[in-house]
Amino acid sequence: MKKKNTLNILFEKFNNEKISYCVRSRYKHLPKILDGGDVDLLIRKSDFYLSLKIIRNLGFKFYPFTQPNLFYYRYDKSLGLIHLDILFEKDFPKVKKYENFFIPNNEKPISNKKTFLQKIKTGLRRKIYWLFNGQVIVFEGPDGSGKSTQTNGVYTALEKLPIKKEIVHFATYFKKSKPSALKRLITRKLSILKVYWNIIFGKLTITDRYIYLTFRKHHPIFGKILKFLAPKPDIVFVMRASPEEIKKRKIGQRDLLSNEMIQELYKVYNSIPGKIDVDTKKPIKENLEFTINKILEKVLK
Repeated sequence: MKKKNTLNILFEKFNNEKISYCVRSRYKHLPKILDGGDVDLLIRKSDFYLSLKIIRNLGFKFYPFTQPNLFYYRYDKSLGLIHLDILFEKDFPKVKKYENFFIPNNEKPISNKKTFLQKIKTGLRRKIYWLFNGQVIVFEGPDGSGKSTQTNGVYTALEKLPIKKEIVHFATYFKKSKPSALKRLITRKLSILKVYWNIIFGKLTITDRYIYLTFRKHHPIFGKILKFLAPKPDIVFVMRASPEEIKKRKIGQRDLLSNEMIQELYKVYNSIPGKIDVDTKKPIKENLEFTINKILEKVLK
């Protein structure tokens, strides 16, 4: 039996609790796909508390300062990032059933009622709210563990989350000869400065590697100073893969790691406080659902 997606479950719970609601626009593709847009809901004002309780219990996270609309987000592995755009109305229109949810009886879209001044006000409040509040999300793991795939997947999946975001690499890329120690040091110090810049201006930073292994070969005191100066990440994901799997993924590439080196790296990762393991034996979509919902939980407190 095919597993129900989050929208199917949401509509079923609304129906079972007799919530007065309808999808107020762009509904023909639902609940199977999102079609790149929001899920615009109109809910009777008397069902305010019960409907929000259901939404929160399903793991949706609240995005602030969008009144009179309310925004909630959750990632579903079969749908992608779900954005609920909710309006509450005292005078509720006539509705009819479509698939397993309700739509306006006349099938005409119900537009937002946010005024131009409200848009300016909520936009400014959001800018102030995120200022000095940029979050840092780190993906760690040996080369071949899947961290770059996961980092890029998370960035793409969160593209429509209305927060500025950037991937910051803590590795110095090269095609032929290795860059000098000085060049690698400059690259990594600049990466730390980028992270600080993003925190100040409220940008979500997603890093491919971080400080835990980057400075391990420097002088111990110098390495400790750099680690002390680097911003503390909000979440550290460690990509878990066996040495055999890592070596299989890196066949034909340079800098192959031995089993001993891989185990040594994981010892360092195990010492990271509060790190979250990601099992790379699981499908990418399943891991994206896990990591993105953890990120939403942290970012949208």
